[in-house]
Amino acid sequence: MPKIIAFSGSPRKNGHTNTLIREILRGAESQGDDSKFYDLNAEGICPCQGCNYCRTHDGCAVQDPLQSAYEEIHQAEALILGTPIYCRGVTAQTKIWIDRMFSMIESKDSGFAPRHPGKRVVTVYSQGYYDAAAYQNAIDSTNGILKGFGWYVVETLLCYNTSSPTFVLSPELLKRAYDAGQSLAKLSER
Repeated sequence: MPKIIAFSGSPRKNGHTNTLIREILRGAESQGDDSKFYDLNAEGICPCQGCNYCRTHDGCAVQDPLQSAYEEIHQAEALILGTPIYCRGVTAQTKIWIDRMFSMIESKDSGFAPRHPGKRVVTVYSQGYYDAAAYQNAIDSTNGILKGFGWYVVETLLCYNTSSPTFVLSPELLKRAYDAGQSLAKLSER
């Protein structure tokens, strides 16, 4: 089983979000960690069906390319979630993943409890808008959902102003991504 699992909600295979995710994975792999990359834009990924199977089972009834992710998340030590910000929120691909992760919490008489707590997460966001703080509410909301799963967001990377015709990923941001991957790997050794 991979120690680090990445989920990308970007529809662009070679876009900025995926470039940063792959750099994080490269940093983790440099420390010897195995990883797996899920493209949430892959054909056949289905939205939540509201069947409540996950209320009584640890996983999801939907048989699609995400099916293997449930056990892998259970076994993994760290996760990466990356998404562009579209219309002030995460992409539709990311939203489908979030809804499907409802199985990461279980119903208790006193409310909800995380099923697989303690995972460390690096989140990656990219936005075309030039103001880095413009969509902070979308970042905080998504990171908050992950915290609700009992996971620890240890780093958040933001790539912004990508609509500029002169935009390129900075060496500093790429290094932060690589270093974040190395840190995830080191945290998983503990």
